[in-house]
Amino acid sequence: MSSEVTRTTAEKPIDPVRHRILGIAGYVASVPRGDRAELRRLKAGENHVPPEVFWRLVGRYEIRPDEEALWLRVLPLMVDHGHRNDLRAGAALSRAGVSASRVERWLRLDRTSALAEARRLLSKVDSGFDWPDFGALLVFWNDRARMAFARDFFLGQKPTTDDDASSTKGDE
Repeated sequence: MSSEVTRTTAEKPIDPVRHRILGIAGYVASVPRGDRAELRRLKAGENHVPPEVFWRLVGRYEIRPDEEALWLRVLPLMVDHGHRNDLRAGAALSRAGVSASRVERWLRLDRTSALAEARRLLSKVDSGFDWPDFGALLVFWNDRARMAFARDFFLGQKPTTDDDASSTKGDE
């Protein structure tokens, strides 16, 4: 795990889901270039067996079989957009000039469709962003998480409080 990932965890206590996502983001950033290329090529829903680096992540972060499809979609995004603890994903999309109507349409999708469209949504973003928050949005995909994302997009970056760290748990 990178020192920035460890430092972020030490500075800001986060719930177990975000902590796990932060660990995975740090691990993805630390693997050799060839492994990152393998992760970038992951595809969900195809009849193929993911590469060994995927299974290392599954074992290391105790990804359950029912979570594998999610991670097959999320890991390529993590490779393309690394973790950056000072920029929330909504603010990153806003800064990249993604249209409000595109974000609104994405937020209205069901979770499966939103995961399938996430790469297109992020295509204009050329930086990393806060993966624990964006990852939790993709994991929970509930009203509270979508509203927090919309707030970040439309109002810009707001500081995260300890209450925000656990705010997505209740509306699953």
